[in-house]
Amino acid sequence: MDANALYAEAKQVYEAGNRDESVGLFEQARAAYIAAGDEAQAAAVANDLGVVYYLVGRQDQARQALQDALTTQEKLGNVLGQAKALGNLAQLMNRAGDKEAAEKNYQQAAVLFHQVGERMMEYDTFRALSQMQLQRGRWIEALGAYDFALGAKGGSGALRWFLRIPLKLLRIR
Repeated sequence: MDANALYAEAKQVYEAGNRDESVGLFEQARAAYIAAGDEAQAAAVANDLGVVYYLVGRQDQARQALQDALTTQEKLGNVLGQAKALGNLAQLMNRAGDKEAAEKNYQQAAVLFHQVGERMMEYDTFRALSQMQLQRGRWIEALGAYDFALGAKGGSGALRWFLRIPLKLLRIR
């Protein structure tokens, strides 16, 4: 089976809810892309594999796969790929309790999503950052991140105006 067919099957098996079985298929697809010299596609599979590793409880492998995806995407200059890997790393780090690293990665991912015009991904990333900051009791930062989220989505002008009141009072915006 070629790399594209393996990758398609891995996604199909994953979407059917068979995460454990999909891991092996994603690993095979990644290896096939590497063997074919297709670094870009191997990095895309590594990103997906990192998510699946996390979901099946293999956190160390998840972090390594996502870091490998990020490194390759940086090397290739693929900004969207970098943003996706950073966003997934942020989620992994947040759930692992490394809040500072998660926040840094969320912010970097949001900036990159903005650069490539992926407004909904930018919105989702800023919203996740805002939720994390709220949970940490960082109310003002959470308001700022949510304001950016609404801006990315083209959100309600009235709500954005209301959110900016405390930010303006504190001279943050």
